[in-house]
Amino acid sequence: MKLKYRVLPVGGIDGAMPLNWVFIDKKDIANAALTDYEAVKVIAEEFKDSAAAVDIVDTEAVSVTSDGIMNPIAVTAIASVDHGMINKTYGFLPISAIPEYEGIYEDEPHMRQWHLPQFKGRELHKGPNNKDRGTERADHNENMTLTGRISNNNCGSEAFDMVNMTEILIFMSAANEIMHDGEVIVKVAGPEISVGIGMIVSERWGRIFGGTNPGRYKPGMSAHNSGVFAKTVKSDYPAIAAPKEIFMKYMLDALDTGLIVGRHLGSSPALLMTAYYYGTPIDLDHISDRAWIELESIGITRELLSKPVKPYTREEMIAHAEEIIPGMKDAKRYKVSEIVAIREAEVKRETIA
Repeated sequence: MKLKYRVLPVGGIDGAMPLNWVFIDKKDIANAALTDYEAVKVIAEEFKDSAAAVDIVDTEAVSVTSDGIMNPIAVTAIASVDHGMINKTYGFLPISAIPEYEGIYEDEPHMRQWHLPQFKGRELHKGPNNKDRGTERADHNENMTLTGRISNNNCGSEAFDMVNMTEILIFMSAANEIMHDGEVIVKVAGPEISVGIGMIVSERWGRIFGGTNPGRYKPGMSAHNSGVFAKTVKSDYPAIAAPKEIFMKYMLDALDTGLIVGRHLGSSPALLMTAYYYGTPIDLDHISDRAWIELESIGITRELLSKPVKPYTREEMIAHAEEIIPGMKDAKRYKVSEIVAIREAEVKRETIA
């Protein structure tokens, strides 16, 4: 019996990959008659002489970006493996499905996207619940796994080699492209991405924040609260994203439901500029003073967003996505088949015992 998996190997993507990053489809785990944890044990054996971050993904579920955009893929478990080992307490973290609860659309208005035809009826996975986290993890804002040198952070969207002090970001839209053999863009994240990561929505059991309550950070606020330094927090990390025209479609779908940036959706640079050129409302008054400091440091000001502009049509927005969405300008585009190796691991009974 064999387990199929995908890997972005260390040193790959023209040297951009600082570590091995493995993606396993839930369907391939089922085909190998394994549990998620058993699958990670199999992967650990594959990396007995190195280390890797591991994401288990469900291509038929949904997740939400930190600024509130729904994606047609979900990470359902994360892990860290180092030289064949998995830390028994911190090396593996399941991320259970979140049911629709009473009041969800009042607490989390961005979840209206769950009613869109392409998302309706799909399981939702964001962050781990209390049972997933177990009793030994501290109550903090990071949902991560740790084994040896590898940290897999924020529910499988960024990973660190803690010995070499290197990190890489992979956005959920890019993970979807990886799992469907599409295309991705790769470049150093830069200041716009660094600022954008902090502009989050409020959620229960979010990928980054939120437990049984929606949390204290609301749309229009910054979770970084780093002032003019927010643009440097993650600016020098390599980032893997979906091509901008693909991510643009996800944002337009959200805006077409009537969601307002700054009020229902996070005030990330990408969403602000998309809403501005699309002609949909932006709640400028709901954006906090601290968030404005961060946005102004990269040239996005209240004055800019208040200027009259002739809105683009949906088709024009997609055609001009490269100019409209800030950051990662002139990123290099790759076919996933050029950068991802598809491998099969032998499933040995002694490995999973």
